Amino acid sequence: MTCLDWDTLADAPPSPGKKTALTIGVFDGVHLGHQALLDRIRSKAPELLPAAVTFRENPKKIISPHSYRGNIISFEEKCSLFEEFGVELCVIIDFSRNFSKMGGRDFVEALSRSLDPAYAAVGINFHCGYRRDTGTDGFKALAEARGIEVEILAPVLERGIPVSSSRVRDALGAGRFEEAERLLGRKLSRRGLYTA
Repeated sequence: MTCLDWDTLADAPPSPGKKTALTIGVFDGVHLGHQALLDRIRSKAPELLPAAVTFRENPKKIISPHSYRGNIISFEEKCSLFEEFGVELCVIIDFSRNFSKMGGRDFVEALSRSLDPAYAAVGINFHCGYRRDTGTDGFKALAEARGIEVEILAPVLERGIPVSSSRVRDALGAGRFEEAERLLGRKLSRRGLYTA
């Protein structure tokens, strides 16, 4: 898997002449819902390059440190899981106050210009841009105006309830490790959160 920093992306095109199948998110835990997104972009290979755009640090750690409870997995583990699930290009955003001020329209434009996506898969609760100014409908409209096919995936349910990183965190915090493992679709590498 090739890893590129967002800030240097414009100077280092990922694969000249090959369009990407893209997904975007924090991907904390790489739980069953995230895996559905990764499966969708992987299904587009070899015609498209499976690519994930993610964050080195959870943005909540910077925006809302008082409510930040820690990451489910380390950044290194996230990258390893991406590779295991077929991601060939990982674009890493170092979240900063400057980046946080980028509007959704500018973010989609930067993705389109730098990654040349033909396809993007996002979850139904996806938001991007300054103060989350662009939800799934806005993202879809902006992307499709640039010729990018967008698929919005419904939540993955476990026992009738949507799988989410918050739900995994709650299970870990309450010591319900079997539940956390069901939501992650694998054994836990550790039974606590990464707060450093």
